[in-house]
Amino acid sequence: MAENKKFKKRILLVGMPDMALVCMTKLALEGVNIVACVPPNKDHNTYRLFCDYADNLDLPVINYENSLKDDDFLEKLKALDLDLAVVCSYGKLFPKEFLNVTKDGFVNVHPSLLPKYRGANPYPHVIINNEKETGVTLHYMDGHFDTGDIIAQQKVEIFKNDTMGTLFNRLNFLGADMLAEMLKDYEKNGRPKGTKQPEGDFVKAPAINQATPDTFINWKQPAEDIERFTRALNPFINAVAFYRGNALKIHMGYVENYDSGFAPGTIVSTDFDLAVATKKGTFHITILQAGSYFVGAASDFIRLSHCKIGELME
Repeated sequence: MAENKKFKKRILLVGMPDMALVCMTKLALEGVNIVACVPPNKDHNTYRLFCDYADNLDLPVINYENSLKDDDFLEKLKALDLDLAVVCSYGKLFPKEFLNVTKDGFVNVHPSLLPKYRGANPYPHVIINNEKETGVTLHYMDGHFDTGDIIAQQKVEIFKNDTMGTLFNRLNFLGADMLAEMLKDYEKNGRPKGTKQPEGDFVKAPAINQATPDTFINWKQPAEDIERFTRALNPFINAVAFYRGNALKIHMGYVENYDSGFAPGTIVSTDFDLAVATKKGTFHITILQAGSYFVGAASDFIRLSHCKIGELME
């Protein structure tokens, strides 16, 4: 792959799987002159995957031992005479010492329409909030999270059946395409112009961590909100409900807008799937996971667990 390089501009790629792998592949195929890749720290669970992937594309990797301010690490980067860096998901605030190793700065690929949804994980939040569109923003990095000047944006529609996973895939591939086009323009015309982001208080996109109260279903919400919440956390985080004291991961479900007369959280039907009363309407669980011993259709879970109408989900 290394001999496929068509461009002269010397590019540093910084990232974490999976966005980094998608972008790395696209840029390598386009012939971008990636002279080094910076993976996550060695104790990160994706470090080995990143390094192996880069090696398969004949792309050199430069590590840091303790932080992005390590002198040895920075000196190695400065010696590469870097023109520009591209960042494809990283989750760390970059120190100024690191941001100064290139001539023309760092460009981040952010999966939202900035300035809305700054933060670690926009994918689920746009679904939870019932947004009709989202997109990808390319912007310069300025030492703060997602606040730098905007270079380019593209919008995509959010479909009614989108999950975090489907949106993740679409935006990652869109981001890779946008990055490739930006670098082609950079090769011909020099540093891309940026537009200052508007000031104001915009909706944020903080991380949602697995197995925390942030993932617990609130049955006192309307069924439509619960259905979106379930899709928004599928498949990487998972919405959680508690049944007989045990945590269930709820993967899929659908809404029926009828009032069962039961209190929110009560199982109201076990005929075909696990129907649970909510503040407004009924949420029908179709696919779920119980521990490590069951993943499958709710109908099979009902049969194995002998679920009863009137029992409570918490």
